[in-house]
This record gives sequence, C-alpha cells and structure tokens, in this order.
Amino acid sequence: MNARLSPSEHIALWNSFRQGDPVAFAQLYDLFAADLYRYGYNLIRNKQLVEDCLHELFLHLHENKARLGGTDNIRFYLYRALRRRLVDTATRSGKLNSNEYVFDNAGLWIDSYEQVLIEEQVAEQQKLVVLYHLNQLPRRQKEVLYLVYMNELTYQQTAEVMDVTIKTVYNSVNVALQTLRAYLCEPLPFQKS
Repeated sequence: MNARLSPSEHIALWNSFRQGDPVAFAQLYDLFAADLYRYGYNLIRNKQLVEDCLHELFLHLHENKARLGGTDNIRFYLYRALRRRLVDTATRSGKLNSNEYVFDNAGLWIDSYEQVLIEEQVAEQQKLVVLYHLNQLPRRQKEVLYLVYMNELTYQQTAEVMDVTIKTVYNSVNVALQTLRAYLCEPLPFQKS
C-alpha cells in the first residue's frame, strides 16, 4: 500500500486501526510518520520538540483509537492533529509566541527523515572518535583543552588556574592539537579498515 491512498483505502485503513488492528497502526506509522516529521520541522525548527510531539500524537491515537471519529483522508487528519499539538506545546514552552505565524521563520526543508537520522548518527560517531582520541592525550594536555575550549577560559586564565606559565599553556594546546590531528588520520583500534 502506498501513501497515495484512495478515499476508500483511507477509510478502510483508518477503520481497521480504530478496531484495534496492530498491522493497521503500523501501516499508519510507516505511511505518514516521515512526512509528518518533515511538515512539523518546517513549522517549528526544533527536532526534539517535533519528535516528541509526533511520538505523543501516535501514542494518543493508539490509546484513544476506539473514541476517534472516522476520516476519508488520514493525512489531513494527522497533519491537523500534529500542527495543533506542535503549536500548543511550543506556545506553552515559550518557544513560540501565540500570535506568531509558525511558517514565518521556516524555510522549506526537504531532506528525508532517514537522511536526518544518518547525519545525526555520523555526527555522534565523529563525537565518539574525537572523545576517544582526547582521552589518549596526557593529563595536562586534556586539562588545558578542557579549560580553554570547553570552559572558554583565556590562555592567561588557564595558566593561572593550572599555576603554570602562559607559554606552557600555548605549548600544551599546540602539541595537543597536533597530536589530535595525527590521531584523527588513523583508524580507531575498534574500527574495521
């Protein structure tokens, strides 16, 4: 079954879902979740909020399926429900002014949901690689990088905190960054070549 359902297919799928068919519920999710996510992200540029509202919507549907009305256009029903949920949640949390039009600050976003997940996984993998290599550095170099880059202290402040000369801080940062560059060109010991 594709996402371009006829009105009679919409009715049949929706009614099966409302009668408790778990396969119909899974089909609803498979057919509409990715499009709903893209629509929600175009409304509110906040991935976590959109994901939370989308999951809450499907949970609400599942828990209240017997009380839901009929529809001959599931997409319309779900878009309207998600939009209402997103705007209400964003307004309550202060992320959206109640009289602000949600599409004002959003450009159209067409990346697939799968592409976003892949990008997030790649970013997470890169973060793990950097963290692994940071932990290979000597203690003093880790401390200097922590103070300078993670806590945004100046070199002078870092020197005072560590009770070393500013030249030592400069040298430690330089050596640590050179070492990290070299590490990042090598595969991790637990990665396949």
